[in-house]
Amino acid sequence: MTADRAYATARQLIDPDADYTVHVRIETGWTQPADPDHRELPGLDVLLAARRLLRSRPAGHIGNPHPDTLDMHTGDGRLWLRFTATTLNDNDPGPAQPATNDRAPEGLWRMLGLSGSSLVPVARCDLTDSDLRTLARTCLTLSHAHPLPQPVVPPEAALLLERLASTAEALDTGLPRAPDIDDDLSRTEMLTLAEAALALYRTHGNPDDLLGRPEVLLLAHLAYDDTPP
Repeated sequence: MTADRAYATARQLIDPDADYTVHVRIETGWTQPADPDHRELPGLDVLLAARRLLRSRPAGHIGNPHPDTLDMHTGDGRLWLRFTATTLNDNDPGPAQPATNDRAPEGLWRMLGLSGSSLVPVARCDLTDSDLRTLARTCLTLSHAHPLPQPVVPPEAALLLERLASTAEALDTGLPRAPDIDDDLSRTEMLTLAEAALALYRTHGNPDDLLGRPEVLLLAHLAYDDTPP
């Protein structure tokens, strides 16, 4: 196996546009995860797994024993995962029966993350306009559930929420010439609202399941991006 690689190198090895077959090493050989959503992952999810691994304590190790294949070992030695590009399977461990839940290594889901997490960006700088609109509306939803003033929401975000409420109402009621949210608010202002949404979510969670899966996943990645290296 090649030398352990830092996350920056892992990003060079992983194609975010590719799909990867996932295998996990157990006592009797290679198997696939019990969760069907974890048996094949988009490249971006593999990148996120690499970042979780390298940020854990003790830090894990990443290597590429073959081209288009990435091995990940947790620092405590409990997990050994192999990701192989599905288009080039020469180095894939081969067909394997999926693990039953009682055979799956403990903590596997924490390393692989939430199913569908590749639909959200890796870091704040990758947030699209659509992501920012979603997070702005998420902030508005959470502020309605927990009326302002909130100690976790800075004054500038509270003022932006007032503007956003008017814009969102005009859009939702179909008023003519209503501006889009990202026309009315700059990227910096929407990032401020995203941070406020994260602060509200950390404090209050998802009350009455007001938020859907896309919103929760976006917030989860904002929170993960705050984790110190």
